[in-house]
Amino acid sequence: MDTIKGYWYIAAAGSELKAKPINRKVEGESLVLWRDEAGNPHALRDRCAHRGMALSAGKVVNDCVQCPYHGYAYDGQGRLKDIPSLCSGERLPRVRGMKSLPVIEQQEQLWVWIGEQEPTRKPFEFPHYGEEGWTTFFMQTRFHAPVDMCLENFLDVPHTIFVHPGLFRNEDQDTVQTRVTRSGESVVVTFLDEKPMEGIGPRLVFPKGVKQKHTDRFILPSISRVDYEYGSDHQFLIVSQCTQREEFVVDVTTAITWKLPLPTLITKPFLKWYCRKVIQQDVDILEIQGAQMKEFGRHFTHTKV
Repeated sequence: MDTIKGYWYIAAAGSELKAKPINRKVEGESLVLWRDEAGNPHALRDRCAHRGMALSAGKVVNDCVQCPYHGYAYDGQGRLKDIPSLCSGERLPRVRGMKSLPVIEQQEQLWVWIGEQEPTRKPFEFPHYGEEGWTTFFMQTRFHAPVDMCLENFLDVPHTIFVHPGLFRNEDQDTVQTRVTRSGESVVVTFLDEKPMEGIGPRLVFPKGVKQKHTDRFILPSISRVDYEYGSDHQFLIVSQCTQREEFVVDVTTAITWKLPLPTLITKPFLKWYCRKVIQQDVDILEIQGAQMKEFGRHFTHTKV
């Protein structure tokens, strides 16, 4: 499994990490996460140096994660702090392989740094989160397909009329011009003079007779962003961050963000239902594709779109 190192990846939602340690695989590496008494998150490789036990099966004692087998306890830097069965006069041994990973809790998510060096950048920030006039909710979704296939799906326009019929877009063909802009860590596609989307979602949320502005972008290492704008007071964003658990297991954190002149009490329940339905259709189609790739490999035919 390939990983782009030198970036932050979401290990879990902050709400998932409570009093007990949890295990999460991040880019193929098994980690234990826990909080100290002050609520600060920590992450270590999920393996006790003594007998290889999973530390995530243990508990938190004095801000340390304690192994459930013999009680070895480690702090957030991976230093051994206690051995209950240590003989009188014996010193705590130095342990190797207790890898500590930087963790930052930001915008409701726990980000872990995957890289050989210390962090050289901050985690990605979901746009407009917490800004006045904007609303955001997060969805956590598991896909059984490689990460590049997930990202391709999130930014792919042609599949929508086949996988999401009636939800957005229809079978009417139209010629659309695009402008592609590349920078150091992102690629942005701007759709020029694209007709407004069709389907139950756009009809209920977006105004008629207003020009649609649509951009798609890929952001390193594994983030997609889709923007729809119908004037300054009708804006809708879908931003997804992908974390590989295994080669064919990807957990996606999606931020649904909008600015609309409609009550949140109306828009939020509808958009939660609508977006979950759309994403579940992508989950289903990518599971089929993932199974085919396991059997037949990556023998694809490519076009410009």
